[in-house]
Amino acid sequence: MTKLMPRSLFGPVVAALSGLAVVTLLAGCSSAAPSTGADGGASGTSIPIVGTWGDQSPRQPYLIFDDDSTVSGNDGCNSLGSTYELSGDTITFSRSTSTMMACIGVDSWLSALSTAVVDGDTMTVRNEKGDTIGTLSKSA
Repeated sequence: MTKLMPRSLFGPVVAALSGLAVVTLLAGCSSAAPSTGADGGASGTSIPIVGTWGDQSPRQPYLIFDDDSTVSGNDGCNSLGSTYELSGDTITFSRSTSTMMACIGVDSWLSALSTAVVDGDTMTVRNEKGDTIGTLSKSA
């Protein structure tokens, strides 16, 4: 026997899924990513950010920067993706897409990323207000 979703939940679920689809489509329509140099950052920079920052162990936050100005990762619970622009030592993330699972006991601070600053092998992540929300270490 198949159970149907109660009508009271159907509307909000459809609205949430539609919103996620719109965000994904809009992310695909964004302007072209900045060109990258051999260092893995935007042209003219000297900070190598391409690679993995954080710990890819279960329930741990991490980001993986690609040389095409895309970034993917996990906040310890939910997968996320975005594009980034590097200017000097500051990384600015475009609006990110994310899954929306609930994970008990996981601090999903990374989902609030907006900018980050790199100092050596430490990336300090900030939210939209500019508050430091956490740090990630270069791991690969």
